[in-house]
Amino acid sequence: MADGLQRVLLVGDAKKGGSAELVSRYAAWFRDRGIATDEVTDRDLPLHDRAADCVVVWGGDGSLLAAARRMAENQRPTLGINRGRLGFLTSFEDEDSERALELLLRGELCEDQRLMFRCHVEVGDGSRGNVLGLNDVVVSRAGAGGMIIVRVRRGDAEIGLFRGDGVIVATATGSTAYSMAAGGPVLAPDLDAVVLTPLASHSLSARPVVISMGAGLDLEVVEIGDMPYAYVIVDGQVQVQVTVGSRLTVRPAPMRFRHLVQSPRQFFDVLRAKFGFAGMARSEGERP
Repeated sequence: MADGLQRVLLVGDAKKGGSAELVSRYAAWFRDRGIATDEVTDRDLPLHDRAADCVVVWGGDGSLLAAARRMAENQRPTLGINRGRLGFLTSFEDEDSERALELLLRGELCEDQRLMFRCHVEVGDGSRGNVLGLNDVVVSRAGAGGMIIVRVRRGDAEIGLFRGDGVIVATATGSTAYSMAAGGPVLAPDLDAVVLTPLASHSLSARPVVISMGAGLDLEVVEIGDMPYAYVIVDGQVQVQVTVGSRLTVRPAPMRFRHLVQSPRQFFDVLRAKFGFAGMARSEGERP
């Protein structure tokens, strides 16, 4: 990563305390080392048109997901530094910012390429939406107005009708988010696969199922209970109201999220440390 590193895009959120000052401070830090910077602290600005060799994002997992979407087709190697709560996707904590940037400059970080997808939504009234995502697509009822029914197909094969509060389609990256909280399995991040996780299913036999992404999935909203609409939510951030008959396609995107991590084993290290996976979460200072 250090070879040819001439310009770095620094991303923060001015609405979160101290982020703008942090971005400004490290912009000066890079310039002192002969590297040009661009800084964005407005969360609504696109990032695809910013010239940079790599991107550094200060924030939580949501900030990193938003940055991936804002970069669109122009994905660059991206380093996440946690200023949120959990920080599962981010590679370093806030207090380790300078060490993280030193490793970046020395070319000692690894690039972990993650599957991205495009979710195309066609609502019953004819309106359409197209959203780039990294984590998951959730089809969910709008409130306490009865269950909804969602049909899921893959090519000519019908996977099933999901009756309940909805269904999650999660990538390997998203398998440690809402899907895991709803009882879905954890997928290794290098898998080009998705997990379909039912939400409060009205069936004892409904279980999460893992399938390869392949050419993608097709979903149809069959029933929405007593409410006038249901929701489609991408990466927990982009929300679309849908009605009966609305259709969704989830297709692999041609680009990958270029995630910078400390080592190839970091995913499993963080899984154990922050989620207590396969045992108890380690106490601070406890040796592996």
